[in-house]
Amino acid sequence: EYYFIRDLLEITNCPWYWGKINRFEAERVLDGLPDGTFLLRDSAQYQYLFSVSFRRYFRTYHARIEQWKHRYSFDKPSDYSFCSKTLHELLQHYSQAEQCMYYEPLLLNALPRKNTLPLQHLCRATICKNVSFQDVDELPIPKSLQTFL
Repeated sequence: EYYFIRDLLEITNCPWYWGKINRFEAERVLDGLPDGTFLLRDSAQYQYLFSVSFRRYFRTYHARIEQWKHRYSFDKPSDYSFCSKTLHELLQHYSQAEQCMYYEPLLLNALPRKNTLPLQHLCRATICKNVSFQDVDELPIPKSLQTFL
C-alpha cells in the first residue's frame, strides 16, 4: 500500500531537517562538532525516506530511518525495537542518553540548517498533508510532478 508522509510538512518546518544533502556533505557540516550533534536529511536510498547523521565517539555516523505502517524506527519494526507515530517522537526518544544503547544514535543537539529549502520541496510537503496518494492522478499537474510527489 502506498501513501504520503502526512507529517512531511511538520518535518520540513523543523530547523534541523536539511533536506537533500548526501552523507559526505553531512559529514563535512558535522565535522568537529560535539558528540550528540545531529541533523535529519533525506536518505540517498529510495527504500528509505530519511537518515540521521550524528556525532558519537568523535566520529560522524549515519542511521537510516525505517518507516512501516505509518511508524518510524531505526530498526526493522519488531516487538523489540522502539517505534513511534511521528519522526519528532522518534528523535526525541533518542535524545535521552539513559535510553540509548552504545550502538544507537544519541541525538542531543539538533544542528539548524543554514539555507532555506527549495520551493518545490515545500510545495510537496503541503500537498502530502492535504491530498491522499490515491488522488494524485486527479491533480491538474504534469505527470513529472505527480511522479515527484
